[in-house]
Amino acid sequence: MIPSNPHKQKSAGTAPISDANIRLREYIISKHGSVNAFCKAAGIKYPAQMTPYLNGSSSLGRKMLKRLEEDGADIDWILTGKKREFSSEFAQKLMISHYRTELDNLLRKARYISDRLGEFSNVPIDAYTILDKDFRIERFSHSIEKLLGYADKKLVGRNFLELLHQNDREKIEKEILRNRKGGTVLSFLSRILNGDGRYARIEWSIFVNEVPMSENIEFAVICRKPKPDR
Repeated sequence: MIPSNPHKQKSAGTAPISDANIRLREYIISKHGSVNAFCKAAGIKYPAQMTPYLNGSSSLGRKMLKRLEEDGADIDWILTGKKREFSSEFAQKLMISHYRTELDNLLRKARYISDRLGEFSNVPIDAYTILDKDFRIERFSHSIEKLLGYADKKLVGRNFLELLHQNDREKIEKEILRNRKGGTVLSFLSRILNGDGRYARIEWSIFVNEVPMSENIEFAVICRKPKPDR
């Protein structure tokens, strides 16, 4: 829960999540100048609706997070005090999708986010998939199968990293294992095996997700073919 004292001093180093209401106020004032101005920009009819979020009596729920995202807020900073570094706009889309709904809705989320952010960054997404903790393809395999030229369900159970060209695989696997922490987003441009036995250069981002109520992790992957001039 957000603390009830909005004037609580931040501790040294990374601010704890209990200071989220302080960071929320900082964001609103720094960008809009007042709570009333933020409410007008965000489509909130009554500014008093913001009071529980600012005084610590209510935590930020999905609807308010959605409003903040659409306003351009750094949600991760508001919730945790940590600013994330994104390697590309493509990776940023994947990270934002984490705040929409549960990971099982990745396909719908990614499309929604792509449409929502289109006016700022036209980054097409061609394929989506979920990998288990051992990098085996689990769900949403159809779009990646279509992208790579495989028949439906032919990639389910395959180790995604084994589809990478052997000259790319070792370095990428080491990079992922070094960053095997929930919330991490990594981006790569690598050769991936097609259904016809040839390799295609694919740009892809992988998001490391901690499975709720479990010590396991899983990976969300989104892919696209690079632009011709890349």
